[in-house]
Amino acid sequence: MARFDPDFSIFGILAGDLRPGKPIENTRIDYVNQACAEIYGDLTGMEFSELFATIAEGTEAGTSLMEKFKESGRISFEGKLFGRFVKFHSRIIDCRDDDACAITQYIQAGITDITESVILKKLLYGTSEALRRAAEAADDDTARHISRINEYSKLLATLQGADVPFIEKIASFAQLHDIGKIKIAQIIRLPRELTREEFSVVKKHPSFGGKMVKGLEGLEMAYDIIMDHHEKWDGSGYPRGKKAEEITLAGRIVGLVDVFDALVSSRPYKKSYDYDTTRAIIAKGDGRVMPTHFDPQLLQLFLENYQRFVSIHRKMKS
Repeated sequence: MARFDPDFSIFGILAGDLRPGKPIENTRIDYVNQACAEIYGDLTGMEFSELFATIAEGTEAGTSLMEKFKESGRISFEGKLFGRFVKFHSRIIDCRDDDACAITQYIQAGITDITESVILKKLLYGTSEALRRAAEAADDDTARHISRINEYSKLLATLQGADVPFIEKIASFAQLHDIGKIKIAQIIRLPRELTREEFSVVKKHPSFGGKMVKGLEGLEMAYDIIMDHHEKWDGSGYPRGKKAEEITLAGRIVGLVDVFDALVSSRPYKKSYDYDTTRAIIAKGDGRVMPTHFDPQLLQLFLENYQRFVSIHRKMKS
C-alpha cells in the first residue's frame, strides 16, 4: 500500500499503487484520508484519469493534464471538485530502493481547498472593476484608455517572464492607474491644452489615487501602479522622483504602455500620432518623451514586439 513521505504529508490525502502493466491513467485510488473523505467523499476506487477530468471540468482537459503528468512525473493545477475550488498536487514516487515498501512506484496526491482565496480574489477584482467604472464616469476618454491598459500590461508582463499570479494581478489592476483623476475630472475634461498651474494639479492624481487604495488588503499592486506609473527610470518623474529599480516592476510596466497609448490616442487638445511616429518617439525621444524614462529591458521587449501592442490598440481603440 502507498504511504506518504514526511515532506509531502501536508498534502497527503490520497494515493494509489502503480502496478506493472497497468497504465498510469487507469490506476485507482487505494487510500483516502479522513479529511479528504469528509470534504469530498470517499474517492477510493476512482481512477486517476477520472479524478483529473473531474477537477479539470472536462475529459479533454483532464486527458491533456494526465499526459503532462505521465511525462514529468508530477503536476499541479487548479479546478473544482464537488462544488469546491481546489488546487491538486500529485507526483509519482519511486520506492524500488526502499526495503520497507512492498511496491515499486505509487502515485501520491493532495487536494488543497482554495475556495476562500478564490472568493477573495473575485471580491478584489470586483472592487477593481467598480473603481474602474467610477473613473469611466469621470471621463469618456479615460474609460477607453484604461480598458486598453490592462491588455498592454498583461502582454508586457508576459514578455518579461513574470509569474502567473503577477500577470493575473496586473491584468486586473493596471486599469486603476489613473483612478486619482476622479478628483480632477473638471480639469481633464477641458477641451484645450492645460496651463502650467492646471497641469501641476493633474500631477497630483497619483497621490489622490494612492490614498483611495492605500492599506486595503489585496490591493497592494494597485497601489504600486497608481503611485509609480509616472515615475521615470532616470528619476525625472513624479510624484516621488523614484528612479531605476526603486520603481516597482508593475509601475514600470504600466508607465511604459501608458505613454504608448497616450501617444497613439487623440485628446481634445491634441491629435494622435501614427504608429511609426509613436515608435520613433519612444525609441529615440522627442524632448518630452525620452528612452531614458523607461526600464531598458522592458523598452527592448516593447520595441521588439511593437506590432502586438499596435494590434491591441487597433482592436480596442473605439
